[in-house]
Amino acid sequence: MNTSKREIAPVYTRVAVSIDLGGSQSKVIVQIYPSGVPIVIAMEPEIADVGKNSITQLSGDCTWVGIDDEYYVLGALAKNTFAGTPALRDLKYYYALPKIAGLLWKICLQLGLSNGVDASVQLLLPPGEMSDGKDLGKKLSAALRKGIATPTGKLKLKLHNFYVAPEGSGIMAYRSRTLGALFGQKSIGLLMLGYRNASFFVSAKGNQAKAESTELGMNWLVQQFVERTAVGLAKDDLRIPKALVSASLGNVNALQSLSRKATSAGVESDLKLFNSVLLDVRGDYCRALIRWIRNIAVLDEVIICGGTAEFVHKELTQHFEKEGIPIVWNGNVEMPKYLDTLSLGSRVTDVWTAHITYIKMLDYNFGYQRKTDLVPDYHQSPPVKNSTPPKEVWEKNGFLTMHPGV
Repeated sequence: MNTSKREIAPVYTRVAVSIDLGGSQSKVIVQIYPSGVPIVIAMEPEIADVGKNSITQLSGDCTWVGIDDEYYVLGALAKNTFAGTPALRDLKYYYALPKIAGLLWKICLQLGLSNGVDASVQLLLPPGEMSDGKDLGKKLSAALRKGIATPTGKLKLKLHNFYVAPEGSGIMAYRSRTLGALFGQKSIGLLMLGYRNASFFVSAKGNQAKAESTELGMNWLVQQFVERTAVGLAKDDLRIPKALVSASLGNVNALQSLSRKATSAGVESDLKLFNSVLLDVRGDYCRALIRWIRNIAVLDEVIICGGTAEFVHKELTQHFEKEGIPIVWNGNVEMPKYLDTLSLGSRVTDVWTAHITYIKMLDYNFGYQRKTDLVPDYHQSPPVKNSTPPKEVWEKNGFLTMHPGV
């Protein structure tokens, strides 16, 4: 006797992904949802659009994607083979689609996933680019349904949820949980200094008051340094920002390796020039930052974070101490020791805290009662002393609002 066939619903592996398309490195926190332990994945920021025939010549360890008739090579290969750049002058949105696609491919490769993946994706963007998120989500969903070409075949995922969160919103939410009721009594600024830009948020008595971005990131410093020294340095040389940070921390010979002179006398001359110019560039950068901040708000405290903050730690400390404004470096966020496997330190703080908030939001949406920490041996924040815990920032004033699946 024939039996009727019943449709069998596909089994999906859910993944939750938080992405920070940084100017010096793309950083991702990803986990199998809901009970997987988060891991960090990183990729160099360079991207190059190439012809399809160039893709067929590639082999070995490489990252590339094909979306419709457009092909992109990502990471170190883009820079070394196709003169790719981090595209710092473009909006992050401009190359976000191929970069996210490449990162999703790397995630599936890392987690051993192929078909049947249901992805919830969070993307961090500067405040000035937030409105581009809805259109980007639609394009990503359509591309994943159609299939994105990759080195291992077509990448097809179900995009369950996609939304954009402002850079720094995770750290602000983390701070609100730490302060409890006091958060709603303060005017708190968050200054995030990245490689590509700087962003500034203001939470006035628990409500988001202002959010602005400017091009005053580490890239501004590097460009100024290259132009003022005028000895043939390339502003896309990744050794420069590392050398500038090292020199700012007291290593007087840190800039020596940047010299292109053939004689020891020439190298020594360049070193003197480099250190002299660096002092001027640091001073001008800090003055520009302080002018920008002063025109935004009066603060009870300021949170300072981002990789570039280390470069001007001394100057910013002196300024805010003079103004009588306490500094909370990196929002007092402590990274779980088992999470920071790539030793990115404070550079991954923003995307990690955003991921915490994203998981809280997904748990709420799916009705999942989380009973264990995201990462084993996770550092617990001090308990809130007031009897009524404050609402999450995303619940109260829409830092993160759940969007329907696209």
